[in-house]
Amino acid sequence: MKGKNVSHKTFYIDGEKIAETILYKEGFEGRPAFLVYWLKLGGFTVEDYLIIGEEKIKPTPPSKYPYPPYVFDFNDKLKAPDPKILFEKVLQEFRRYVDVEDEIRVLMSSTTMLSYVQELFETISYIHLLGDNESGKTHTLLLFAALCYRPLYGVSIPSADLYTFLGSDGHIPTIIEDEIQGVERDSEKAKIWKVGYKRGAKVPRITIKTNGEREIEYYPAYCLKISAGEKLIQLKGLAERFITVNMVEGDPESDEYTREDYERFQKLRKELLLWRMETLIDSTWPPNLEIPWLKKRMKELYKPLLIVASVHPEHYKTLERFVKERVEERIKERRDSFEGYLTQTIMKLIGEKESLEIPAEDIWVRLKIDLNGIDHPSKPNQMETEPFGIITKQKVGRRLREVLGSKTISKRVEESVKRVHVFEARKVLKAAKKYHVTDVTNVTDILGDIELQKGLEILEKA
Repeated sequence: MKGKNVSHKTFYIDGEKIAETILYKEGFEGRPAFLVYWLKLGGFTVEDYLIIGEEKIKPTPPSKYPYPPYVFDFNDKLKAPDPKILFEKVLQEFRRYVDVEDEIRVLMSSTTMLSYVQELFETISYIHLLGDNESGKTHTLLLFAALCYRPLYGVSIPSADLYTFLGSDGHIPTIIEDEIQGVERDSEKAKIWKVGYKRGAKVPRITIKTNGEREIEYYPAYCLKISAGEKLIQLKGLAERFITVNMVEGDPESDEYTREDYERFQKLRKELLLWRMETLIDSTWPPNLEIPWLKKRMKELYKPLLIVASVHPEHYKTLERFVKERVEERIKERRDSFEGYLTQTIMKLIGEKESLEIPAEDIWVRLKIDLNGIDHPSKPNQMETEPFGIITKQKVGRRLREVLGSKTISKRVEESVKRVHVFEARKVLKAAKKYHVTDVTNVTDILGDIELQKGLEILEKA
């Protein structure tokens, strides 16, 4: 072994094998070792080290990571379990300790198994448990921490700890954070959460060296993240990455974890690790799951979970129903949002006026009608509406530019010069698709070319 460079790793994979650091026990003594799955052999071995090229790789000792080690001994059967049976075992733990609807337990079980195969997906889900004190949030997070793949669990985890953990030796871990409210005020942590849903994402961090020089280092941010808090995430762009689970005080079968429970969790973790190793090196997984009704952001959030749940067809159907309900809720939220109403109003006016040039005054009047708005008694540029509170002309103009891409010009209209919003047909169509405005029968001729009309026909059928 002379001349070999020596390093420590928790995880290693190439085309021939996959290795995970474990604690291997022989009698009462335990030592760090690699559990290795060999593709050609189709089986597992335990190794004290690996030789990769000119490098000798040793397993990372348990003192270097923040979670309990995966403990194996010579009595363990080193064989990956049936994933359907494995899913059922995980689900039984969530049924025992978490008092929520069963579809949510299926979601949580899928999330746990997803943590073990994150490398196979382009995007990953975030889960946020939302609830008041004593709603079971922390109790549930502890179960995630006991079962998920190599987790960092903590309360209001400092960003420095996240960077150190994520910058370790190549594996994709799990972040589990309690009391996350206020993350938007921690710009360093928010960066990790905001971009870390996409595989390959990295975040820069400036460090000061001992000689005073500034150095930029890039840390991997992609991994499954599970959080809990008493408030919704307020940071725009980040909140949309989360699947929010509302927690209320309940009566689970068991509201505490005993030593026997953790011993059972340890056995289940080993099965999950064995399944992970065989699955990651299996070129036939994940299955090509066609879900035509799942699109864009919702597809990013839920497709990985549905693929994992597909190992158990019965529970897949339960999760599928849940996801379809969430998709419908999202469609309704967008359609009923201020931007949705604004887009509907513009579509109506384009149809009535047979023009893509709409006076700002006409938009304001039509919005007031559509929203049953009441003029402010002393401020002519404001109206009071029931669904959205006070709306100002300034806000309307800003959202028209941001959402529908309008440009404003001054133009003579019926004996006077007015401020006019000019719209582009394609941007109007994009907004209509985004906010699910399907009543477009009056604008197909006005919005122009053949390709655009095809898009509108698709939109009408959506």
